[in-house]
Amino acid sequence: MTASAGSGAADPRCLLLVAPSPRLAAAATEAGFRVVTVADTAGFTDEDLRAHLRNTVLTHQVDRLVACGEASTHPAVLETAEELGVSPNPASASRLLADAAEVRNLLNRSGPAWQALALPDETEKRPPLRDVGYGVETLTVEGMHRVTGIVEFRFGDGSATTLGADLAVHTFPAPITAAEEAEIRALATGLLDLVGYEFGYAFIRVARTEQGLRLMDAVPRQASWPVSRLIELTTGLVAERELIRALSGKPLKAAMPVGCAAALPLSDPPGAPGRITAPTDVREARDGYVLLTALTPAELAARTAAVRGCPA
Repeated sequence: MTASAGSGAADPRCLLLVAPSPRLAAAATEAGFRVVTVADTAGFTDEDLRAHLRNTVLTHQVDRLVACGEASTHPAVLETAEELGVSPNPASASRLLADAAEVRNLLNRSGPAWQALALPDETEKRPPLRDVGYGVETLTVEGMHRVTGIVEFRFGDGSATTLGADLAVHTFPAPITAAEEAEIRALATGLLDLVGYEFGYAFIRVARTEQGLRLMDAVPRQASWPVSRLIELTTGLVAERELIRALSGKPLKAAMPVGCAAALPLSDPPGAPGRITAPTDVREARDGYVLLTALTPAELAARTAAVRGCPA
């Protein structure tokens, strides 16, 4: 379950990637790291996983361990990495960030200013939700948080009451004012400061309510598809390469959107899940979504209207 890859350039450090995507492993190898991977943690008990990670770190003289995907919240992975001194992030920060209940507790303990920003779990205590929410992707290096993108989730049919983004239209960059952007950024980076997040990607969701913006939840990893793809298509930033640049100590590229993009949920054809027939204006189609790109919001709106008028 552990594999080692050859290095590209002459970086002598060894990087252990737990449950990485193929693109992340390739980016690390291209950057010159000696790369060791644990492809999957599912086949281990907690104790076996801890023992396997300890043995791998010592055998390969690992300098850094990066937990990806579901492993980014796995206590056995995070605590072992911290115990061995190879984690770029405190184990407590990743675990806390991924626990919505603990995040609410932290906000409620952090004074009136933060208490007002916690979205209650109980529906009867929750202020009415608008049909718009936001997702904020960040990349943190040595405790400095950089926002790589803010995406808008727009429901428009009352489904926002579910707090889910799966059925929403995703738009990047989010069509918001400079003041709204500053407020959303402050919420996301303030939460990362509160939990003590030091390194890596995070994705924070923010709800718009009738009483203002409220923090919903977060995960200690990059945005999932299709948000990650919208950011990549529009800014040219490849998340995996940026993470490796951060590990290498190199300056990160600026996230400068060129144009705009949207992901629209469309139903799969009957009997053919995952096989949407893409209309002409569609850039990509996958997993129940079609992705559109345009140079201007007006052009994107026109393409969105055209696609919505086409049968899936």
